[in-house]
Amino acid sequence: MSADTAGPGEHGGADVTRVADAAGLPGAGWSDLVGPEDFFQTPRWLAVQERNSGTTMDFLVRRRAGAPVAALVTAWADDSVPWLLARPDAMLARGLADETPEAAARLADVAGGDPASLLPSLVCGGRHLGRTRPLAAPDALPSDVEALVAEAEQLAAERGAASVCFPHVDERDTGLVDLLNSRGYRSHPSAHYAWLAIPPGGWDEFIAGMSKHRRRRVKLERRALAEAKVDVRIEPLTQDLVPRLGELDCNLLRKYGNPASPEHSAGLLSWIAEVMGDDVMVSVARKDGEIIGFGMVLRSRARGREEWFGHRAGFDYDAQGKLPLYYDVLYYRVLEAAAQEGVSVLHAGIGSVEAKLARGCQASQEHSFLLRLPRTDTDSERTAR
Repeated sequence: MSADTAGPGEHGGADVTRVADAAGLPGAGWSDLVGPEDFFQTPRWLAVQERNSGTTMDFLVRRRAGAPVAALVTAWADDSVPWLLARPDAMLARGLADETPEAAARLADVAGGDPASLLPSLVCGGRHLGRTRPLAAPDALPSDVEALVAEAEQLAAERGAASVCFPHVDERDTGLVDLLNSRGYRSHPSAHYAWLAIPPGGWDEFIAGMSKHRRRRVKLERRALAEAKVDVRIEPLTQDLVPRLGELDCNLLRKYGNPASPEHSAGLLSWIAEVMGDDVMVSVARKDGEIIGFGMVLRSRARGREEWFGHRAGFDYDAQGKLPLYYDVLYYRVLEAAAQEGVSVLHAGIGSVEAKLARGCQASQEHSFLLRLPRTDTDSERTAR
């Protein structure tokens, strides 16, 4: 569909339009809807995802009186897309393996006994790992968000999807939770999302707030890195760093069963550096001059607040050995730098939630919301166009 073409939700001075690609988002008023926690739905980052997604992405905008008031990004997921942490079949299969509450019920009542039957699926609200949701202006109404969800469901039906999925809906987004429940979606836990409010006193205040046991452990971890002459610092993501960071990124992806190649990782990192400029940084660990670990940090500035988001990471596991690199690279050094720059929140994302809670984070439960769509005899032969 061409950019900004009216969708079927038009009525009463309000309508839902579809924007053809990420390049058209600034002109559609998308940026005005982004809040401080919505970095992964900014036009620049969606341009990165569009290039890296390996599939069709659609961008829906709800307007009233000609002005954008809410928006929703969608991505087509079939068994060819590699982003398993936001793919409904893979999330349900993982939930079953982990004996997650409600996963078995969703296998029966939504997936028909087979997680693969959820594909192809229209993944809504962003395939990033945390806070899957529509964007909304301060004056957006519940009906605006519902119009977007209804449009996404119609888009999914048009393309022959088996399901619609919101992969990581935060329990704090009560309006969205209530809306999806009212429209017949069923859910199961998908992850915990962690974040840290940066203390005004920076590192000293942060470590002073830990238990005596945890404070001692952190000091021992940092002493071990110092004795091994590991240097960790925050620096810009430059093209000179990209080849080595691509190797390390690939290492981590493969460790957790994701398909990856150093060339693809390096290409993505290069594109992120080009698109994001000064708003992407890396926390880099070097030993004897060789890079042995890194974490990516993305800067969000919206509605008068600056927040940082941890994103990708990678390690040379042979060189790392038993050195406690992970939290120094992804957490402690980033926290120090964030405090110095007056950042309000560091988003630590999903995974390792117990360790993050022990280090001062807060966390909330997220759920994968699933809607099974009626299928026709010809649907299995259709693909996203």
